[in-house]
Amino acid sequence: MSTEPHDEQTEAMAQLETMMDELTKAIEANPDDAEAYHRRGVAYGQMVEPQEALRDFTQVIRLRPEDAEAHYNRGMAHTSLHQPLQAIDDYTETVRLNPKHLDAYNNRAASYIELRQPEQAMPDLEHALSIDANSASAYALRAMANALLGDEDQTTKDSERASSLGFDTAALEYLVMRSKQQGTPNIGENGSRN
Repeated sequence: MSTEPHDEQTEAMAQLETMMDELTKAIEANPDDAEAYHRRGVAYGQMVEPQEALRDFTQVIRLRPEDAEAHYNRGMAHTSLHQPLQAIDDYTETVRLNPKHLDAYNNRAASYIELRQPEQAMPDLEHALSIDANSASAYALRAMANALLGDEDQTTKDSERASSLGFDTAALEYLVMRSKQQGTPNIGENGSRN
């Protein structure tokens, strides 16, 4: 008899809740237990509770300010909360602490793209590709940045490369189309966005 997917999900959620209770008790017993905060923050992220994850990763950073993964994970929580400026700050600290953190470069670039600042994203994507020349995500993000910039040829090349490396083609087509529709904001003579 095979286990139903619903039963597996129910079991996984029960295990996660048990782990969360244990971590909360560990934190109550020792409020300076950075590892317990970190593990609970990851669990909150898995449960799609970014506000709670944000609080826990902030505690980890208070206790271990040089923890690159805590900064990265807090950046992910900010990303989930649609707070790209705060996410950029955390991803910047992540790459300062760990200059080879591929995902932090990709996610900082994605935050710049969300802010419609593709020029800011490009150096991060080049750096990501210098770390991993086969990063499908970096090529996909670079396709989106190039679409925002109006560079059709490079958008097509990067899209094809991302797809060949396993990035979902339909999803990428949608993301690129959205980027083309948004375009970069017009900057007026006084520097304001139109």
